[in-house]
Amino acid sequence: MLSEEELQKKWESLTFTDNFIFSHVMHDENICHQVVELILGVRIGKIHYLSAQDEHKTDPDSMRIIMDVFLRDENRIITVEMQTGHKKELPRRSRYYQSVADVSTTPSSRQYPKLPDNILIFICTFDPFDRNFPRYTFQYTCQEADHQLKLEDGSLRIFLNTATEELCNLDQKLQAFYHYIQKGVVESELAQNISHKITTLKNDSIVRRFYMTWSITMADMRREGFEEGLEQGREQGAYEKALETARKFLSMGLSPEQVVQGTNLPLEVVQELMKSQ
Repeated sequence: MLSEEELQKKWESLTFTDNFIFSHVMHDENICHQVVELILGVRIGKIHYLSAQDEHKTDPDSMRIIMDVFLRDENRIITVEMQTGHKKELPRRSRYYQSVADVSTTPSSRQYPKLPDNILIFICTFDPFDRNFPRYTFQYTCQEADHQLKLEDGSLRIFLNTATEELCNLDQKLQAFYHYIQKGVVESELAQNISHKITTLKNDSIVRRFYMTWSITMADMRREGFEEGLEQGREQGAYEKALETARKFLSMGLSPEQVVQGTNLPLEVVQELMKSQ
């Protein structure tokens, strides 16, 4: 287990690519809006967050997933993920994420023509398909029509390869975004805003203390086989420990969404705990 001094050094070295930092920064509405518009290359409407690293499942027995940033505007559901590993599983992971995003946001009365577009963005710190493209954009097309016929089902998957140096075909603002992710170089207003937000987070004693407690708790839970137990729903002892940790986080003044991120408990469970505090 890392010492408090080691955790402090780790905290100070965290960047935008760390999931903890990424999720917190992207829940700044102005930054999130700029990042999504930059990647999509289109204007989007006012965004509404659907969760903050909340747990999503299609039914009690299905595989759970944790989404970094899950939001929507008037016409789209948008999921944004920072990916630093799991290269081989990304295609099927992306399929599952989009299906869960549809199911978890679609009321039973919704008609098919009114389904919003479903956009998934994976910001990868590696080349997910080994072609050295700076981005990979996928939509369903018809093979028999030489891929000229699109299915037009409203789904879109984008994988950014921020590891590449081949950025000449990208917009200058997007190039600056890649440079920031790659080397921390601030060349744009967006990069400056992200950098400032990270500095603010790191100077926030409550967020820092939450990260320290979260890191220690996650290390303990991994050692006890908690993650496997949570997915199977059978590790009652670990579940009780997660509840205890959630109560501690709530007493520190953290929001339910932050507690969800730190414990992997369902949001409704955390909200019930809040009522009893």
